[in-house]
Amino acid sequence: MITLDGTIQRKFFFPAEPLTTMIYFSDLSRVVYYLPHISVVEPYTGNKVRIRYQTVELGAYTINIFCDLELKVDTDRYIIQIDPLPGCEPVEVEATLNATTGYGYYTSTARLSPEEGGTAIDYLFKFQSRLQRPRGLRMMPKRIVDRIAQSISLGRVEEIAEGFMQGATEAFTEWRAGQNGDLVEQWLSSRAIPAAAAPTDKRR
Repeated sequence: MITLDGTIQRKFFFPAEPLTTMIYFSDLSRVVYYLPHISVVEPYTGNKVRIRYQTVELGAYTINIFCDLELKVDTDRYIIQIDPLPGCEPVEVEATLNATTGYGYYTSTARLSPEEGGTAIDYLFKFQSRLQRPRGLRMMPKRIVDRIAQSISLGRVEEIAEGFMQGATEAFTEWRAGQNGDLVEQWLSSRAIPAAAAPTDKRR
């Protein structure tokens, strides 16, 4: 087996006040597209999706990992949480000569706080999966495979986290310009939250 287990914590600056930042990152089916190497396989109802992580490692071996995710927002504490979605049917684990497919578990926590000119995002990202070895790796010593898995776990997790924030930041201006009316009021209203319970975000 190949065991992938990566964790990374980073702090990012985002160029919008906390409530607008929370609104922007609260749509899982949209923001998941900013995650490198990840694509949406199936959108479920609400903030729930099935994704596929896919990379080619060592120039020859394709890694496919499927995850089911659910996003929840804590408007009182300004926390965006993504966790594994329970009750879904895992994909079948299989391996070919130069590819392996399996199921994984992704979780992330983003804590938002005001920072001069925008929002500080404390971002914790975890990813786990156990995969069968591609047949082309079965003769390789376990210690070498473990070393490769550790490199993938640490390197790819960092790449995903950094790429996600860069892509989301670059796309924000265009997204914000496409919103009509009072974005905050509309978002709070859709969740039956009184506007007085949160700061307003009037566009100028």
